[in-house]
Amino acid sequence: MIVRRAVEAFGADYAQWRALTRTMLKCDFRSASGIQMGGAESQGGNKAFWFSLVWYALIGLYVAAIVGATAWISGTDSTEIVHRGTLLGGTVGMALVGTMLGMAILIDFQTVVISPDDYDILAHQPVSSRTYFLVKLTNVMVYATIIGGLVGVPAFFPVLVLSGLTAAAGWLLGVAGVILATTLAIICGYAALLRFVHPQRLKRVISYVHMIFFMAVIGAPLLLGEALEPIFDRAELQGGFPTPDWLLLIPPAWFASFQSLFGGEWSVGLAVAALAAAGTVALLLYYASARLSFSYAERLGLMATASEGRRRSARPRPGRQRFSREFNAVATLIRGQFRDDMTFRLGVLGMVPATLLYLFLAMRDGPLLDPFVHLGFESGRLWMLHLAALGFPLALLETLFKSESFAAAWIFFTAPVARDRLVVNSGICVTAFFIVPYTLLLGGIFAWSFGNLWHAVAHALVLALLAHISIQVLLLVAPRLPFSQPAKKGGRMGYLMGMITVGLVIAALLPLMLWVGYSSTGLTLGLLALLALAAVLMPRMVARGIRSRVERLEFTG
Repeated sequence: MIVRRAVEAFGADYAQWRALTRTMLKCDFRSASGIQMGGAESQGGNKAFWFSLVWYALIGLYVAAIVGATAWISGTDSTEIVHRGTLLGGTVGMALVGTMLGMAILIDFQTVVISPDDYDILAHQPVSSRTYFLVKLTNVMVYATIIGGLVGVPAFFPVLVLSGLTAAAGWLLGVAGVILATTLAIICGYAALLRFVHPQRLKRVISYVHMIFFMAVIGAPLLLGEALEPIFDRAELQGGFPTPDWLLLIPPAWFASFQSLFGGEWSVGLAVAALAAAGTVALLLYYASARLSFSYAERLGLMATASEGRRRSARPRPGRQRFSREFNAVATLIRGQFRDDMTFRLGVLGMVPATLLYLFLAMRDGPLLDPFVHLGFESGRLWMLHLAALGFPLALLETLFKSESFAAAWIFFTAPVARDRLVVNSGICVTAFFIVPYTLLLGGIFAWSFGNLWHAVAHALVLALLAHISIQVLLLVAPRLPFSQPAKKGGRMGYLMGMITVGLVIAALLPLMLWVGYSSTGLTLGLLALLALAAVLMPRMVARGIRSRVERLEFTG
């Protein structure tokens, strides 16, 4: 009864809201759980979905540790605990919750916010704009609440132990506010685009705006960490974490103020911050309800059906084909998908701000150390670029198998094509279009940092060969045809973090190999020769190893 009254008080039809919400969530969860045709591929989507949830829960434990550690700290006497307020720890925790939720929506659930099919399905039905808005908001908030709860709720327990039940209740209230504000802010951002962008260009503009949003989401905690670093450096000397006066100017502190107020830390600044948090949520809710209507869905529907005009295609001339037919076919398919498939486009462009972030983190304190001089683990911050060079290509390869147009993959199962070569050349295309340019960039950075051109070239080449070999090994373990699988909600983050985890393991073990390989010129040349030989032979070995398995793949459309 309470839910019915709330829905009707908003001006929406309760029966329609309930039916549409249940239908959308049922379809979404079936897709997220991997309930599709295709056997092994369905199980892979299911594993990625659950891996995403486990990963969010681990991040939640990390947030809980930070919130608890920054609320209390040992003073000069190890037996004494000095209390210095909870706002700083709460602000850091709220920033992490908002960051993870924003990344999840932008990477996994942007199609929940921007669904061009809604208008075609619901326009002829007697559904009002207010009902439609409440259905979309409920649909998005279910995902946001699950993810935000996994990341933010675990910190309830250290706050409960260290600050009491009322402060813990304030923490939960702040987490709920961050979840709602982050979700509404992304909804409003997408809706605002429709006022200025023609549907024919909306796909391309959204991809660039998505990259800006993504950079803002992952960059804001970085800037906050840079600003708070001097405070953490002085924390042990001062016996606690003092709260800077400017902290109340940033939005995460507004929501963290509920924890401080409920814990008995009363002040005018905290009260104003809490009012600012509540006002922000109310303003975003008002703006979203005014913009996210059927006119919004209609323009998205036009985006899906609008023609972008004829393009001149650069067809290869007969007799000038430099690469294999399979490579040219996959390369042409990738270019077409990048142009027309927004999910794939966002997945590729999302790597750009992540790469820039890792470059900044690795080089913010000056040039990098030469691994030929500082052997093994002495090279310090160089591991960040190792992770970017090895983990990001693997993550990019995963985006090569998912597509909104996966039903068009029927051609692979009917045409007389060598499927094993298509799979292998998918990895070779990632090497040609991503690893090679990335290697040139890293080579320039290494040359500037090391002051030795040959060391820079050799190290960049080692990373490129390792990335290429890792991609081929991944294809050997899990062969899939390009753009032949549906993009399951909740699975992309699992795949992304899984591949980055693999890259992190390789990057962590890499110094051990370089310790031996870089100890003399002869060993370095031997290492390069061995990696080059493996890079040449691996595609042929993979093609033979997966030939029987790719012939058994089933069409998922």
